[in-house]
Amino acid sequence: MNKEVIISVTGTQLNEYGEVDSQELITTGSYYLKNGAYFIMYSESEVTGMSGTTTFLKAEPDRVTLNRTGTSRQKQVFESGRRRRANYITPFGVMYVAVTPSKVEVNLTEAGGSINLEYVLEVENEKISANKLSLTVREA
Repeated sequence: MNKEVIISVTGTQLNEYGEVDSQELITTGSYYLKNGAYFIMYSESEVTGMSGTTTFLKAEPDRVTLNRTGTSRQKQVFESGRRRRANYITPFGVMYVAVTPSKVEVNLTEAGGSINLEYVLEVENEKISANKLSLTVREA
């Protein structure tokens, strides 16, 4: 199974001042199953501020691994209740980030489905925001 899909990504951030920022990206990408894990690949755009970056997601029942390559680079693992650190490399410099997910929900089948993440984001050891990320995959 390797198919072209439509991917919708919605991200919401709630900062320490109670301000909410949301972004949505709808794009096409690739979707396949390998060794019991679903893989999703798509290109970022100017909407996300990461034009020139490709995002790869590996979705397992209790873990989602995000891997970005291109103008921005990052490998971040999301596991419920586990704080995970990573370097986020951008054209403007390197940031030390960490995520602590409270929710990692993977509902994918060969036909598509969704990934829902809720997590606290830290940059340089300071809490920046509480985030929600929802990604849906459907056949093109």
